[in-house]
Amino acid sequence: MARNSRRSDCPIHCALNVLGDRWTLVIIRDLLFSSRATFSELLNSPEKVATNTLSTRLASLEAAGIVEQLAGDKRYLLTEKGLDLAPVLIELVLWSTRHDQSVSDVGADLQLYLAQPQQFIEQIKTAARQRRINV
Repeated sequence: MARNSRRSDCPIHCALNVLGDRWTLVIIRDLLFSSRATFSELLNSPEKVATNTLSTRLASLEAAGIVEQLAGDKRYLLTEKGLDLAPVLIELVLWSTRHDQSVSDVGADLQLYLAQPQQFIEQIKTAARQRRINV
């Protein structure tokens, strides 16, 4: 049996092999929480990712089954696997807002999540699925 290229099978290590670079979660954030979906829209994110970096990350996310680009469409969409990252990103937002005074205020959305986390996550996933239907 061939050994995979990971150094360990620890779940954190495995997740970081896919998600653990500077730009991947920012790209997933844009696909999940904003209307950015095309390469140029993602490129114009406030963080200003470089063109080659964005290309590389999108290819990696496609290979991992997190993002797909539908045939004949210029938009990138999250797969169900990608949508399952919603709680991870939300918890990162919570952590960041607790520990970094300089982050943007996410007030109302954060309060809604804290009051009804499952409902909030389902609303986000439903909105992203709706973007897929409206292709």
